[in-house]
Amino acid sequence: MKRLVFFASALALTGCTATIKESRFIAQDDEKTLYSDTFINTLNAQTPRHNVNVISIPSEDKTTTLYGVFLDNEKTQNTVLYIPGNGMSVEKAATNALLELAEYDYDIVIFDRRGLGASEGTATIANLISDANVTFDYTKQSLKADKVIVHGYSLGSFIAAQLAKNKAVDGLVMQGSATNVDDWVDEAMPWYSKVFVDVQIDDAFYSVDNKQVLSENYVGPLLVIGGADDKQTPAILSEKLFNASTSAEKQLVIAENAGHGEMFKSKNVQVAYQTFLAKF
Repeated sequence: MKRLVFFASALALTGCTATIKESRFIAQDDEKTLYSDTFINTLNAQTPRHNVNVISIPSEDKTTTLYGVFLDNEKTQNTVLYIPGNGMSVEKAATNALLELAEYDYDIVIFDRRGLGASEGTATIANLISDANVTFDYTKQSLKADKVIVHGYSLGSFIAAQLAKNKAVDGLVMQGSATNVDDWVDEAMPWYSKVFVDVQIDDAFYSVDNKQVLSENYVGPLLVIGGADDKQTPAILSEKLFNASTSAEKQLVIAENAGHGEMFKSKNVQVAYQTFLAKF
């Protein structure tokens, strides 16, 4: 049975109406927590081909400072700009992703978004997009990246797509993604719930439509990664996203027996990712 797992914390139920609100959906920490020395030292030890550096930049509106880490591989200037999923702070939730990506000998850049981990502020979809633009410019200009591959995971894939719409990214990876909010809700809700529940969705969610970006705006190299057993973003959404893309150079890989968080354990995903990065 498919369940509305991903939206559960965002739903406000009133009678037969379910409301998906932006303010409830985007996870926030109660306070910021700067990276501990233990975290940085451990990450350095676990990624011997990289040097780990703490980085920070002002947000586009200058209201807060965004903190992140830069894993510098001295043998390359090609960079993966990784945009994590909802609630994935760098220190507490994104370490496994960083270790997985470090196997591919690219530089890696990741930031805590507003209101999460080391970065203060309150996140909205609009300022997540504007801040992503700033992190891309910083990666290109200050870190001197040659090629920048934007890798968006889950909610981060929606921000990644908007970044690819706004900036000249060299490649785009969409992992655990979806086409748009309507398809996402439709796939996640049991059919019998749809008969009795009227789902109302904040307008902010309609400002990010991956299907529209891939069909109308982004035509560069694309890799779509899904999990066959993913209940949060079912694999059929990855397939729809791939089919909507007008990119001449695109690939879809579905990790068998993988849920929302285990896709990179798949050998097929590892090979596809390595092949994708090798193009640049």
